[in-house]
Amino acid sequence: MARSQVLDILRDIEKDAFRHASPLPAKRDTRPEWQGLGLQVGGTRLVSPLGEVDEILVVPRYTALPRVKDWILGVANVRGRLVPIVDLHRYLGVTPTTPRIQWRVLIVRTNEIQVGLVVEQSLGMQYFQTDAFEEGVPDGLNALHAFVAGAYRHGGRVFYVVSLSSLVQDERFINVAE
Repeated sequence: MARSQVLDILRDIEKDAFRHASPLPAKRDTRPEWQGLGLQVGGTRLVSPLGEVDEILVVPRYTALPRVKDWILGVANVRGRLVPIVDLHRYLGVTPTTPRIQWRVLIVRTNEIQVGLVVEQSLGMQYFQTDAFEEGVPDGLNALHAFVAGAYRHGGRVFYVVSLSSLVQDERFINVAE
């Protein structure tokens, strides 16, 4: 096949592609979205604003610490830094609802504080229409109420917006001595 014939075929394909392509939505047709990292604790779905969680890990090996509250599991070496590992279920006084194999550690860093929070699951990135925001706090997670800003409904499920960075800076959370 000659080079000119190949170019003609490619031009025809290009014309057909543009003719059958769907138009992009107009800016006025888009709805603003809020996004965050989904997680689950005690069977309750939560979502943390982007930027509050540095990384997500499987539960690392950790060393127990003496004379600390029972929700402090110990410290782990995470990329050369000693990070306290906190069982968020025990801290909140709830029972986990998923097998331990699904548990994850969310590394939360604020100012000079870096903490690993053990949660039942990381639910990945979650996207919500901003007009789906509503007031509300989760039942049974009373220790978390001060850090919940409200909730989003999505697909019949409720995700409570929680500030993990505020939680780890709270006086009750910082006071770990038994």
